[in-house]
Amino acid sequence: MKKYLRIIALSACLFTACDPKPAVFELETKNFGPNAVVSIQTSENNETLKAENITNGNQTFKINIPKKGYAILKTQDNENKEEFYFYLDKGNYKGILDGAKSNTYPFTVVPTQQGEEFINFYKLKKNMSKTLFDSLAIAEHEFDIATRSNIMEKAKKVDIWREKKHQSELEEIKAFAKKYPTSEATIFLLNRFGRADSETKKYLSIFKSLDQDVQESKMGKKLFAEIMQANQMMAGNKMPNIEGETPNGKKFDLSILKRVNLVICWVSYSGKNRKNNKVLVDLYEKYRHQNVEFIGVSYDKNKDSWEKIIKADKLIWPQYSDLLGAKSPNAKNLSNYNATYFFLVDKNGTVLSNNDLTLDFVDSELSKYLAGRK
Repeated sequence: MKKYLRIIALSACLFTACDPKPAVFELETKNFGPNAVVSIQTSENNETLKAENITNGNQTFKINIPKKGYAILKTQDNENKEEFYFYLDKGNYKGILDGAKSNTYPFTVVPTQQGEEFINFYKLKKNMSKTLFDSLAIAEHEFDIATRSNIMEKAKKVDIWREKKHQSELEEIKAFAKKYPTSEATIFLLNRFGRADSETKKYLSIFKSLDQDVQESKMGKKLFAEIMQANQMMAGNKMPNIEGETPNGKKFDLSILKRVNLVICWVSYSGKNRKNNKVLVDLYEKYRHQNVEFIGVSYDKNKDSWEKIIKADKLIWPQYSDLLGAKSPNAKNLSNYNATYFFLVDKNGTVLSNNDLTLDFVDSELSKYLAGRK
């Protein structure tokens, strides 16, 4: 009898109280084109949980088994794309999704405290960036109606305001962290901004402003490790040792360093890296007799493929690899798993420059440090 009672109780649990409630989205959608789409994605792996055509009306859709955690609401209306962060959980979400006001956060009602934190963040963001958004909108409108004679001028102006907008985002996160030090949303926002390796000091300052419980959370500990890892690659610090050997079996030694050295973290199987190699070969010819050395650090696993590309692309500067792929300590210590990645060091292995050092700027950076300018 007890066995049957347990079965009945289990069945009741499955079909009533234990059945997870859905996440229900009730949105007023307006000012979108006929093919516009709204989607909900997880932030962790960009898995699409729901995608709907935007109807320009009162629109309701559900996620029956929501994956609790940080998520992204995205809209696409022809070439116009927007995304908003929120916290996904069971319960009701209400708001307005307006294609004519792309900078306005869509949610006004959310079911959790974590969700309220994002409403607060976007309010702060809107207040801080209103003038900037207005200026960007004017610049983009002027670019849209530009003539052949002034289109380059208008394009440059748009680029300037877009860069200012990007730079303001970290200041917005900083202001949010100061006002809401107990919110783990700051950790999420810093991760999404993705500049720990180039804005290390600012990241550390923001991180330290958070409550201890946030710092010691799982997300907090992971971000702190990334910040400290990036910190050792900041200008003025000694670069970590390069592990591995050359194709001829020689280990890395600081004695090969010259006055200025470009370290190139790469993989042989990347089409982008192969294109970069063509540019680097020309740069090497330009600087090889000016007390400059190039040093390749490969994150390959297959020695034959690595050596084949070195030969095919005529990469005559020193090349090193431990052939451990993504598990290489080089990948973690030198570039935070990025490839291609460039940085400059002096003859002692002290980092000169690595902040957003792209191939476009390598030439000018080499010239600058050869001339003794910092």
